[in-house]
Amino acid sequence: MAQELLVEGAVASPGRYLWRDDLRLLDLTTAVRPTADAWPLGAALLRQSARQEQRKLKAGVLFDLHTARVNAGRIEDPSLTALLERQLQQITRMAVTGRIQAEMNPLKQRLLAYNPLLEPGDHIVYPTRSSTIRLTGAVIEECVTAFVPAQPAAAYLDSCPRHWAADRDYIYLIQPDSTVQRLGVASWNSDDGWLATGGTLYVPFHPALFGESGNDFNDEMAALLATQYTGLEATAADE
Repeated sequence: MAQELLVEGAVASPGRYLWRDDLRLLDLTTAVRPTADAWPLGAALLRQSARQEQRKLKAGVLFDLHTARVNAGRIEDPSLTALLERQLQQITRMAVTGRIQAEMNPLKQRLLAYNPLLEPGDHIVYPTRSSTIRLTGAVIEECVTAFVPAQPAAAYLDSCPRHWAADRDYIYLIQPDSTVQRLGVASWNSDDGWLATGGTLYVPFHPALFGESGNDFNDEMAALLATQYTGLEATAADE
């Protein structure tokens, strides 16, 4: 059976393409021709071989969230229980995409370092540009707000209040190309950091809520969120 690649989104020639063992990323993007309104920064390379590790990552995050929700019953704070339940539902629905970090700008793919060999089953999506920022995690309510050019990332917190269970010292910036940065936002560790349009700001939970997993949980949650991409409509039910 022929092995195929799939390309979707803002390209001139979307569809399925035959894979061969010497095919590189630039070969495929040249063939499909991203259109003028394609947004390379938010484009995604989805790889089947990456999905197994991401399933394990998702399972670990769900286990920690479930444990924290059970333990939250002892605190007798309905807002904390509701917050953890909301996070559980969000992660349960989240698709395991197999997204890997890749340079999706065809001009930069001319450099060999940014032009990897493709694997059979690879799936490429070129969305159009987003104009919003998403805030999630330990917030009173999840927020989607307009992107403000040159605005420091921490300033988005002004329009999306943190829950008392949030870690007040850090936030995570998840750029639309799936890179992740932990940013200090307290008076003692404040860092400069900017979030590109289409990015996600993850407000971490206080590590104490997760016991021995506390030091790793927020890193793993941010890594899982980074596997998502702009325009994703698939959920876990579609895997």
